[in-house]
Amino acid sequence: MKRLFLLLLLLAVAVVGQAQSDLYERYAGQPGVKVASVTGFPLDSSSHVDVILVEAEDDAGWAWMRQEFLIVELMPEQQASLREGDDVVFFARRSRSNPRDGVTVVGDKVDVSSSCYVGISYLQRAVYIFCAENESQSDAIATLLVKKIMHNSK
Repeated sequence: MKRLFLLLLLLAVAVVGQAQSDLYERYAGQPGVKVASVTGFPLDSSSHVDVILVEAEDDAGWAWMRQEFLIVELMPEQQASLREGDDVVFFARRSRSNPRDGVTVVGDKVDVSSSCYVGISYLQRAVYIFCAENESQSDAIATLLVKKIMHNSK
């Protein structure tokens, strides 16, 4: 039984790892952006996830990212905050296989294994893609992103 559990755990890690590397490869060759894969990003004292970071190197890269990730235009008051050096941060739950697409919701549940969180920083012109392995990590990601938004709105 212990071997079966370890085999299933290794398989789950391999699937998540493959999803991360697929996302990295998807964006790595794009001109005007830098892509990094961060392994073991701490969410809280007991939970870590892998994150893909896509950051614009120039205006063309940011324009591509806005189209690729469906990043909305800011409202005038948000644009003013950004000009003053304050970050504007949003996040959305998207498809893990294509972070441009939304997720399928059945009842009130989203399948963690087929979704990710996309965090957007307008000041850094960066997108962070967090992929959770379970509901606990998914909740921790959402909490982290909400805290980031609340911190930036002060």
